[in-house]
Amino acid sequence: MEHPLSQSPAESRLMNGATLALVCLGLYLPLFWQLPLWRSEAMYALIPQEMLAAGSWLTPTLNGAPYLDKPQLLYWLQLLSYKLLGVSEWSARVPTLAITVGEVWLTYLIGRRLVGQIAAWLGGVILLTCIGFFVLHLLILTDHLVTLSLLAALYGLLRWEAQPGFRWTALFFLALVAGFLSKGFIGFVFPGMIGLLYAWQVGERRLLRLLFSPGGIILAAILLLAWGVATESANPGFLKFQIVNEQIMRFLGRRSPPDVNSFTLAGFYVFLGIWLMPWTFILPDALYRFWQATRPGREVGAAGRLLLIWAVVILGFFTLSSNRLEYYSLPALPALALILGWRIKRYLDTPGDRLIPWTLLALGLLGLSLLVLLPFLEQVCVDNRREFSGMVSLISPLARQATWFIPAVALTGVLAARLRRPHLAVAAYGVLAVAVAWFTFQTMAVLTPLQCDQTAGEYLRRAASPQDLVIMGPIEEFEYGASLEFYARRRILMVKGPDGLPQFPYPVPPALDYLITPERLQELWQGPRKVFLLLDNATPPEFFLRDAAVALTLPGRRLLVNRP
Repeated sequence: MEHPLSQSPAESRLMNGATLALVCLGLYLPLFWQLPLWRSEAMYALIPQEMLAAGSWLTPTLNGAPYLDKPQLLYWLQLLSYKLLGVSEWSARVPTLAITVGEVWLTYLIGRRLVGQIAAWLGGVILLTCIGFFVLHLLILTDHLVTLSLLAALYGLLRWEAQPGFRWTALFFLALVAGFLSKGFIGFVFPGMIGLLYAWQVGERRLLRLLFSPGGIILAAILLLAWGVATESANPGFLKFQIVNEQIMRFLGRRSPPDVNSFTLAGFYVFLGIWLMPWTFILPDALYRFWQATRPGREVGAAGRLLLIWAVVILGFFTLSSNRLEYYSLPALPALALILGWRIKRYLDTPGDRLIPWTLLALGLLGLSLLVLLPFLEQVCVDNRREFSGMVSLISPLARQATWFIPAVALTGVLAARLRRPHLAVAAYGVLAVAVAWFTFQTMAVLTPLQCDQTAGEYLRRAASPQDLVIMGPIEEFEYGASLEFYARRRILMVKGPDGLPQFPYPVPPALDYLITPERLQELWQGPRKVFLLLDNATPPEFFLRDAAVALTLPGRRLLVNRP
């Protein structure tokens, strides 16, 4: 089902999946090892490190205690990387780089079949350069595997629709298995719902033969049964905890303990707009015109509705869910990027189309108001994670550069459009997108001291003896202590806050329990052993810590010691 739109041989040679993969590598390779592990991602590097040290492929542990929150597929990829390349922060990110290339490649392959080669290539570039995809793929997340498995399943569905065969059935169901082993039931729900709605929309009842293929179901069942039996045998109670607490109760907002950083619905969609920057302003017009173009007999046709259904299923699911984080919209970005790529292609083919100049003008005005908007963005971030406190003062110098660079490039694109040079206008937009990505990376580098415990961990590796205690002050979730442990190369204790959090959602043996009360902290602090305590500045210190010696002062936090 190749798209009938034609393109010149030169365009076919330049705008293909291979060149898009090279663009992806050219953008990410110079950057992905330059950032240390942030608190929000370090657990995905630490867990496989501990699994490797223990020689266990079935029992994830975090700081020595069982960690049953997620299936193991991402950990297995990290383990393979560690075995081949050694344990380091950059080898921990190698699987993410491979996943990133795979996502971009599959986005292009799906787009080529639905919107044509040029629009698919443009969609791939848009995906690479939108802030959300760029930022999140510099970090390790299970959601990247969810997105990759969804893309693989939908590509298998399209290939099966064009030419039914077991290899495409196998690809579809293996992708479902990979999605489940990445993050649970959404690995089934997303491609299954999208496939069913697509079959209904295009009137392709024969697609039900794929979605309910006995051979495919048996293949998936065998693999998941083998995984379930092995994992449950190694970790009794794992499956019940996964299915009930982490899947059903999380969706209903009744997970125990409750997630402390779930985003409001408004915040979720605000971040969707941020993640799509600088292409966000094109989206409303692109969605409307694309929907019109999927009508029977129009340029895209009914098959293009797959992209709309795809985005609606992902966003609709998290709209209904009581639990959502700012990056849960990630699996919808490839579909939206392809729609945006189609709209850019239409602009290039339509004389007099004013979409790009007006959008560039809006981006220029947004760039001018960046310094005014930053405090509001900080507040949204701090409401979710307090370590973002103080980010405005750190990134203001970069923001001041962006306030003149973004309007200057945008104005160049507007002038090119006025001179009827649409390709130059789109090129200016592309330069603007790359510049925004660069400013974003520089922002991440500047914010790293607030988000990462590398400096404190390396100091402790030098200054703390094996008998000394290392304790992290109250944090929202115990997973955020992984950065300190990874760089300190030792297990740590963590203090519960006044609300009793963090808290394990499953029983942990007392010998492995590293969560302590403030009262226990006081006992240890005043006891005979030397104690190092990493405390965020946003946390009011206990009365017995107010005159404590400071071993290390860091942005947003300080390392205290009871016996200087």
